[in-house]
Amino acid sequence: MISLKNSLVLLFVSCSFAFTACQSDPPAPPDTATVILRNETYGPKPRNKMDVYLPKNRSEQTPFLILIHGGAWVAGDKADMNALQDSLLSRGIVSASINYEYATATVHFENLMQDVATALEYCGQQAEDWNTREDGFMMGGMSAGAHMALLYAYQYDVPQQVAGLISAAGPTDLANVDYLNYSMLIGLLDEIEKLVGAQYIVGQAVPARFSAASPLAHIRHVPTLLLHGDNDLVVPYAHSTLLAEALEEAGYPHKLVTFNGANHDLGLSNPVYLQLLLTEIKDWCFAYGQ
Repeated sequence: MISLKNSLVLLFVSCSFAFTACQSDPPAPPDTATVILRNETYGPKPRNKMDVYLPKNRSEQTPFLILIHGGAWVAGDKADMNALQDSLLSRGIVSASINYEYATATVHFENLMQDVATALEYCGQQAEDWNTREDGFMMGGMSAGAHMALLYAYQYDVPQQVAGLISAAGPTDLANVDYLNYSMLIGLLDEIEKLVGAQYIVGQAVPARFSAASPLAHIRHVPTLLLHGDNDLVVPYAHSTLLAEALEEAGYPHKLVTFNGANHDLGLSNPVYLQLLLTEIKDWCFAYGQ
């Protein structure tokens, strides 16, 4: 059985890039030097930590992408995104990969959304010290992290700090009966129930909280990039096509990039698909994050 956590590991192991800072150079001002901050505390919870990658020559106009790791909402770590952050750094994009409170029997999507809000607020507050933007952040993630990014930006971003979204294989409709039945077969239903704080029983009406936790039920005008393999055995490709159709009908900017034949890892062991992923992310960040 393929898990979201294992697929995430496959995804970002395959997207590892080397980045070597010049250690012999004298210290430079923060805005002209590359800076990497690990385990930066952004809130009061034990898992409120982030890794921040600040490219040289950055300014308040530089795109800033906040990344949310996957792991079925109950596992994973911000370090899973570090390889991607290396690549973004070399492309002149600021990034922050965040940890967040795991879903449990008593911790549900509202708690996770609060962590995202706290991380966004913290990044805005550091604008002067980091020489970065105060708002207009890009946000994205892989799998469960992509779901969280979509849900936050569509439903919880009251101050409208998110300028654009990037979803890599993210689930969008947790209230879909076919998906819930399928998630039961692949061993994912327990994690979904922890996230939403309700139980799905076959043959009974799906509780409203499943819809409340579904990005598809809350779309709004946030430019959205969808990256998905059409042979995904964890989060079916239909999650992205349905969201793309809803965004199209609403007239909201979006793009669906299909990784033909790829499973949940987007087929990133193929250098062609890896380059496609990085190009699409870079282009989206510079199109909507400046």
